[in-house]
Amino acid sequence: VTPSPRKRRKQWYQRRVRGKTAYPTSSKCMAACNKSAKCKGCSYFGKKQKYYTSTDSKVYLGGGKDKAFTKGGKSVVNNSYIFETKASGTKIKGDYLDSTTYTSLGKAMEACAKKTGCTGFTKTGKNKYRLGKTSTVETKKGMQAYMKGSTVTAYHLKLWPHMSDMVITGQGKTALKTKKKAMIACSKNAKCKGVNKVGGKYYQATGDGYTVKSGGEAWAKGSSYTPSFTYDNTVWYYKDGYKTSGDIGFGTTSYTSKDKAMYWCVRNPICNSVHYTNKKYHLRSGTKVTEAENDKAWTYGTSKVDFTKVALPVAGGMWNPRPGYKLGSPLEKKKTYKTLPLAAKACLGHPKCSGIMYTTKTKTYTIHGSDQVSSGKGYIAYPKKYVCDGNCKVTKKGKVLSIDLKYCFKVHRMEISNKANCCSKNTGKVVIKNGSKTCASLTMNGKTSAMKLDCASGAVGTKITMTFANIGDINLVGLGLVVEGSDAC
Repeated sequence: VTPSPRKRRKQWYQRRVRGKTAYPTSSKCMAACNKSAKCKGCSYFGKKQKYYTSTDSKVYLGGGKDKAFTKGGKSVVNNSYIFETKASGTKIKGDYLDSTTYTSLGKAMEACAKKTGCTGFTKTGKNKYRLGKTSTVETKKGMQAYMKGSTVTAYHLKLWPHMSDMVITGQGKTALKTKKKAMIACSKNAKCKGVNKVGGKYYQATGDGYTVKSGGEAWAKGSSYTPSFTYDNTVWYYKDGYKTSGDIGFGTTSYTSKDKAMYWCVRNPICNSVHYTNKKYHLRSGTKVTEAENDKAWTYGTSKVDFTKVALPVAGGMWNPRPGYKLGSPLEKKKTYKTLPLAAKACLGHPKCSGIMYTTKTKTYTIHGSDQVSSGKGYIAYPKKYVCDGNCKVTKKGKVLSIDLKYCFKVHRMEISNKANCCSKNTGKVVIKNGSKTCASLTMNGKTSAMKLDCASGAVGTKITMTFANIGDINLVGLGLVVEGSDAC
């Protein structure tokens, strides 16, 4: 029996069977319930102002401020909807909504959130999901049903289930201009139960019930929630309405693409988070979040990025960051550097330097003569990387000569040498590129055995190509480059 809207404040559901342990909050009770297979939910007894676990699957009409919370399956949030997993071996009853089969959980949730009539979806097999159109499930071996629940807003590290044409009782008098401002205020107010929207303005509400209000909207303050997802073999935690701080101090530190910012952040041991503000994604060294109404922050957890394949440009050089590894004895035993750019600059200026090492305990950098790493907790090794790994080779295909630089470099100047007796058959134009950008276009006449050129365009790439109008008997034997490491590839 569902109580009428007028009676909802005083009449609430309750369970008759309850556990012995009293919990001060619903979250603590739910956490305890999740650990017990026999637990069916939690009950709040208004007179005692405590929460209790319960093994009773039925709910009964209670009184006063009593409440009942039923344990369901695991839930995920996507496109403003909660999707609850049902028991293994279930499917949404009846025919499917349409003929489309989706290849991932995320694609199925997104499609269901946008399609009218979709009540959820069923995983019918490996990487196969079909949308449903009924609100009940049936037994089906090897399948898994997901039911679409209420719309919800995930903001300020909480879930806010949404209701239309209803408001929460006990509405305050102070109007706030935005939903976000109201949710921030409600999050900080222990008595606040949610946010109402009435007449285009937002109000905190402290009541335990709901009343019908045509055109009104309500967002109930739900449980704590930090959205997470996996991108680029890394787990990221999303915190809407927050920011992180701490500048990286070198290289490109802001991007217009979230994916690119995350890609570079997880490959830089100094970066621990991404902060979105003023239409850009900034790399940050900090993990602590602070409130910022219209900003967004992402901090990362576990990552499977292979650092042996990472090349990080710092101070014009290219380095291979290796967390958990160390180098041998330093070149300057008593000299340390406070920042990675300072250490990189010193290493590039020392003829014997082949790497940098960061010591976590002292928070300092040292320069080293060897690039050989060994396992070492509390250290980060940065062996120096070289153009072509120190062994540039020319490959020929038709009229094109190519040189694989191995890493991303900006080319400033180059000198190319041929065999002394070459080029008698070579004439015409040659276009030299680094990546997709032209570095220079030259005309070769007769025996041109060497070319020197400045790459004024500052072309960036991982491969140099030389395209000849008439390649003749060109045979490159020498290559000199002036380059600097780049993260723009």
